Amino acid sequence: MKKLLSYVVGALALGAVTLGLLAAAGIERELAAADRALSTLELNRAARGYADVQRRLGWTTSVPWLFEGTRAQLTARQAAVRYWRGEYGGLVGDYTGTDSPSMAGNLSLQLIVANADYLAVRRPSAGREAALGALDHAVGVYRRLLEANESDRDAAYNYELVLRLRAEIAGGDEVPPFSPPTVPGAAGENPEEAEMEDVQIYVPQESIFDPDETEDPTVGEGAPIRRRG
Repeated sequence: MKKLLSYVVGALALGAVTLGLLAAAGIERELAAADRALSTLELNRAARGYADVQRRLGWTTSVPWLFEGTRAQLTARQAAVRYWRGEYGGLVGDYTGTDSPSMAGNLSLQLIVANADYLAVRRPSAGREAALGALDHAVGVYRRLLEANESDRDAAYNYELVLRLRAEIAGGDEVPPFSPPTVPGAAGENPEEAEMEDVQIYVPQESIFDPDETEDPTVGEGAPIRRRG
């Protein structure tokens, strides 16, 4: 009888583990689908996907260690949706107030809020003094973030970027135009027109040679291409 009871308990435990793994897999699939929507700026679709995941994880809030990493990731992703919508002031207010939820340990969320904090004080067509003030504010934000997370490369990059930008403006450079950030990055510019004589073309060599024995940049140029047929 005891042996049969142990089998039953083992089967129930195995079934519970299986159900847990299936639930975790479903949550990860939904989270990945929302992430894809966010990466293509389908913000409404991403927000709905994250909201669905949050509802599925609702029962886990009473067990702090269960899905802890997934909940932290979800919080950062939801903040990212607000960031790309341009809700800088509201996002900062929700996470920097005295009664705001803690961001400790959630580096992704901290960086998003830090970026929003800088953009919340940046203004289009700002004059030199206003731009320098916004950059001074950003320097302080990223410095505090790095003091707590010195290994965060993204924060270190942004910190160095705003320092350099501030030095350039303070040195007399014009204030660059402000435009809200986008996921794909800043739009590029068409390359300057150049004459074909200024373009150097290097042709792969057809045989082994010592590059130190030639100064011909077109070494390896093959025979003229012959038409077939």
